[in-house]
Formats: sequence, C-alpha cells, structure tokens
Amino acid sequence: MMLVFAFTVAALVTEKYHRVVSALLGASLAVYFGGFVYHIFSPEEAVSTFIDGPTMRLILGVLLLMEGLARSGLFQFIGLWIVRLVRGNVRLLFTAFMFMSTGLTLVIPNLPAMLIIGAITASVARRAPIRLRKWILYEAVACNAGSIGLMISSIPNLIVAAEFGFTFADFVSITAPLALLLAAVTTAVGLWTGGLARGEGCRIEVDIDPWKAVKGVWSLARSGAIFVAFVALLALSDRTGVPMDIVALMGGVAMLWLGAAEPEDILRSLDWGTFFFLAGFYVLVGAEERAGVLDLLAKQVAPIYGLPWPLSSSITLWIAGLASGIVDNIPITLTLIPIVEKAAAAGGSAPNLMAWALAIGANLGGSLTYFASPPSLIAVSILEREEPGFTPWEFVKVGAPMTLLHLAVADAYMLLRLGL
Repeated sequence: MMLVFAFTVAALVTEKYHRVVSALLGASLAVYFGGFVYHIFSPEEAVSTFIDGPTMRLILGVLLLMEGLARSGLFQFIGLWIVRLVRGNVRLLFTAFMFMSTGLTLVIPNLPAMLIIGAITASVARRAPIRLRKWILYEAVACNAGSIGLMISSIPNLIVAAEFGFTFADFVSITAPLALLLAAVTTAVGLWTGGLARGEGCRIEVDIDPWKAVKGVWSLARSGAIFVAFVALLALSDRTGVPMDIVALMGGVAMLWLGAAEPEDILRSLDWGTFFFLAGFYVLVGAEERAGVLDLLAKQVAPIYGLPWPLSSSITLWIAGLASGIVDNIPITLTLIPIVEKAAAAGGSAPNLMAWALAIGANLGGSLTYFASPPSLIAVSILEREEPGFTPWEFVKVGAPMTLLHLAVADAYMLLRLGL
C-alpha cells in the first residue's frame, strides 16, 4: 500500500499524468489491493467511509457560488473602478492592484481571481507604459497570500475547517489579518524594487468605463445579495445550527437559480477536476490510514510534536509550505492532516494549533515554483502570451524569495497571534 501512495505522489510531482488521473489511478490501485488482495477494507467502504461527505458538499456549494459570482461581472467592475479612481499615480495603482489581488482571493477561488486581475492588468498595460511582467508576477504572489484569508478562500482551508471544526469567524480573526499583512509585505517589496513603469515616475492616462464589465445591473445586484447572505449565514453557522456544507449548497443553488449566468454555463465551466481529484485522494488517504501507513509516518514525526509548541508549529508550517511548492497543496493537506493529528496527540501538542500552521503553509507554498498553484500557472500563461522572451523560470526568481519571506512573516505572526 505504501508503494501505491509513493507511486501516486511521484505521478503528481513529475506531472506525467493530469493530477485528476493520478489521484483516481492511485485510488483505484488502493481499492484493488486493499479490498481484493489484502482484504483490509471492503470496496464499498472506500466510497461510503473514506470520502468526507460534508467536505465534498461544502466544496461543491462554494465552487457553484463562486463560479456564478465571477460571471456576474462584480469583481471586474470593482477592478476597473479602482483603475479609474487612482488614474495617473503608478505607485498608488500598483498598491491598489496588490491589495485587490489579495482581496479577490479572499472571496473567490484563486484561479478566477488571478484570471480577473490578470485580464484587467493586461488591459491597462495595452493603454499605459506599465511593466506588465513585474505587475503580473507580484499579483500572483498576492493571490497566493490571499488564499489563507477566509474559510472560502481555498480548498485547503475548506478541508481544514471541516476536519477541525473551525468556523468562518475563526478565519476572520486569525488568518484574514495575516493575508492583509502579507499583501502589505508584497506591495512594499514591489515598490522598493522599482521597475513599475517604463520611465520610472511617469504618470499614466487610462480611459476605462467600469460599467462595460457588467452584463446587467439587476443580475449584478442579485448575485451580490446572494453572496452577502451566504457569507452572513456562514458566519452565523455555529449559532443557527445549520451546517456549513448545507449553507454552501443553499448558496450554490441560489446562484444557479437567480445568478447572472445560465445554470448550464456555470455547470459546464465548474472546476470538476478539483472535485474528482479530491474524492480520489480521499479514497487513497483513507486506504493508507486503514492499512496503517499513516500511523507509521506519524510515529516517525511524533518527536517533533514533543518539542515546545513554537518549534513544532514552525516545523509544520515550513514543511507544508515547501512541500506544497512542489506538489499541489490539496494532496499535501489531505496527507498531512491525519499525520499531524496522530503525531500531535502522541507528542502532546495542540492539534488545532498545528492545523493552522498546516493550512497557512500549504497555501503560501503556491508561489515557490511556477507550477505550484493556479495563480502561478496563470501568471506564466499570461506573460508567455503578452511578453515575448518570457520564460517560466523568471517566475521562480520572484516567487521563491517571496515565498520564503511570506513563510518567515507567517511564522512570526503565528508565534505572536496564536501564542497569546
């Protein structure tokens, strides 16, 4: 069974197959050997027990809601309105775009967030002498930083929230301030290193009408109202007694019913790959846990969690961050959660504290390499199309140092915020 897990991880790292194919292939092999060869569990258990139903429902609802919201034009409108508001001041516009990148990722998945901000930036670059390469690279880093902000900001956050019982309010209190802090750090580094525009200090003139991004005022208003109601119900989930996964499904159905796009369009463009990848990896991790592989790994790392909590949380943060820079952060999160739970319990550390370190590190590692997260891949795609001569490794020159800086800042933040 350990060989099946190693094979799946190797397939993900080398990207020889699509990540969905790798996960489903690994799940199929795990079910075959675990269910038919070694009789560790029944094939029915792999579907009914190993796959976390509430988490899957939560993710499906959020994907439906955010896809419909992105199609309403709300975020494009906000972005173009900011361009008009700060027109003429390059440094102020750069600052606004960095915080808009992080802000978008707080409320919609980082893939559509980077698509939106990248499209707006490319449009501005065609009308003004800004250095597109610099802006896009730092926007990708800011999007990855924003992924830690709220419960709905990333798939790892949703998984950790469902597993450890964290509420929407917990993320608002703990990780949202860190996301904004990292946006400020990213902005400061970008401003300090210069190169924002051709002919530094020049002013830009851009004539853009934000309302051109809006398909319809009433559909925009309906989509915005659904989103506000969704966030409010999530925040009050522990008081109303309505589970978060049910709130998410209700929001997704409402967006299909009243949103700005046709249901067929939303369903057709939904990120089904993430949904099936997650299901497959849940089966794989469940099989490995039943076979005792994760217990073995937990025993190996348990001594870490016998150390004082500042050291154990820092090690968890950096392991998750560096590992997710090589392998997609979803399998990293799914693999480390049971290991961290078992090892923390054996070593006497607080599992919830380690869970925060895991969630933060898994998201921040997305800027380490150009293939580690959707924003990084989209940034490279945009620049290869718009900037002749650009190579993906130029992303690493910016992303890798920024990832190390973000992890260091997050480490210090955790020691100060969670240690109180």
